[in-house]
Amino acid sequence: MDRKHSTRQGYGLIAFILLAVSLSAYLTPAHAKQTDEPLCGNGFSPDYGFTYNLLQPHWTLGWENYASERTVDEVDAILDELNEDVIAQTMILVLPQGQVGIRTNCAVHFLRYMKLGLPSGERKDNGFVFLIVVESNDIDVHYAVGLGLPALTAYELTSINRAVETSYETTHSMDQALLTLAKEFDRVARENYSPLVDPTPTPDDEELPATPLGIAALCGQMCIFFLILLFIFWVLSQVGRGGMMYTPSGPRSTWRRGGFPGFPSGGGGFGRGGGGMPRMRGGSGSGRSGRTN
Repeated sequence: MDRKHSTRQGYGLIAFILLAVSLSAYLTPAHAKQTDEPLCGNGFSPDYGFTYNLLQPHWTLGWENYASERTVDEVDAILDELNEDVIAQTMILVLPQGQVGIRTNCAVHFLRYMKLGLPSGERKDNGFVFLIVVESNDIDVHYAVGLGLPALTAYELTSINRAVETSYETTHSMDQALLTLAKEFDRVARENYSPLVDPTPTPDDEELPATPLGIAALCGQMCIFFLILLFIFWVLSQVGRGGMMYTPSGPRSTWRRGGFPGFPSGGGGFGRGGGGMPRMRGGSGSGRSGRTN
């Protein structure tokens, strides 16, 4: 009996070991799969490990757990103007330190992936990225510069990095750090680059002196213009009072009250909070970068 009992125990131990080994083999690939995705800065072209949409509602990404949307909107307003003045297309990436590998590479890879910078023209390759790495008690700021912004010196840009880090160290507020970054970068960028404005084209031909026939034609055009303008005013007044509007309905046409077709009769718009699509921000298709720190 003792011998049989020992044999059963031996078989049971072997079965337990085999079960443990099989479970380990089953679980190990799942764990490996979680670590397959490269850290930011450790990826390779063409996507460098990123999966972001190339158009974003804000110039700042990854802010949700650290800053308020009101601050991000303020930063957008500053960076929108830098973009519209053809000075720099700038994005800010906020990541926890556990998601970042080589930090300077992370900034450069993000600039390339988001295709920041103009593809042609006088301000070609004017993309720029700030990377904010969130650590346990402070932040570490890095940048990547497009090839088309050679006037921005390492001294100026590193000073911005240190100012942002000091702001966070003093206030422990990502809101304050983001505002400091946007304002300081706006100041430095505008000290080096002025807004690029397309010159107004001038007519090549000289103006011919007015003739009686030309004056008569001009009067006729003005009369037609005023008639069209009066009609537009009448239509707008009818719509504003909920006036009548023509609407085809089958073989017979009817008139109904309401707004223009395709637009909500109660108003609305295409900006944030207006019921339409929010403004989307992103690069113009360049992404070429050079210096980083």
